[in-house]
Amino acid sequence: MRVVTLAPELLGALELIRFLAEKGIRVQLGHTGARYEEALSALEAGAVGFTHLYNAMTGLHHRAPGVVGLALERGKWAEIIPDGLHVHPAAIRLALKTIPGLYFVSDAVAAAGMPEGTYPLGAHRVEKRKEGVWLGESLAGSTLTLDQALRNLVAFRVPLEEAAKRLSLYPARYLRLSDRGEIALGKRADLVVLDEALRVLEVYLEGEQLAWEGSTRN
Repeated sequence: MRVVTLAPELLGALELIRFLAEKGIRVQLGHTGARYEEALSALEAGAVGFTHLYNAMTGLHHRAPGVVGLALERGKWAEIIPDGLHVHPAAIRLALKTIPGLYFVSDAVAAAGMPEGTYPLGAHRVEKRKEGVWLGESLAGSTLTLDQALRNLVAFRVPLEEAAKRLSLYPARYLRLSDRGEIALGKRADLVVLDEALRVLEVYLEGEQLAWEGSTRN
């Protein structure tokens, strides 16, 4: 276990955060209705990140900064879903200015890569409509893949090099995986080759090219 997301306002949360932090497990705040002060206490207890920043947490208000306000003020690490539905591009650019360790995730569910329809999500049945996955009228996950995330971020005016690092190097650093996330001597050769349109041409895992539908491998 490397990462746990919890709501800091729950009974016993601060004690659990301290316990997990002592074990070297990264604790993130998310799916929470916490006030700013409750979330700050969680950071002081050892929490280090924010899950799906802006989503499923108390938003920023000038008299009640909430979890979002704390993340923008003091956050060192946070993750965002850059699918164009969960977070507005301007909010992504704001977070990039204030959170040094911001990185991007897919939050993809079983409906990713599939046609529109109904799919399982835990105990629920969710509906894929266009690029969104919905439980009723609430977003319930994403169909985003990380190659599409890269294209989205570039379209959101995030420089290509920065977008690529925040999809690879930054998550690896956050998880303390020193053997991957960048192209360098001594690192795992996990590589994705893209064309000029940022479409995937080739995939390598530990230096071995993978064969997949649409790959250039013979």
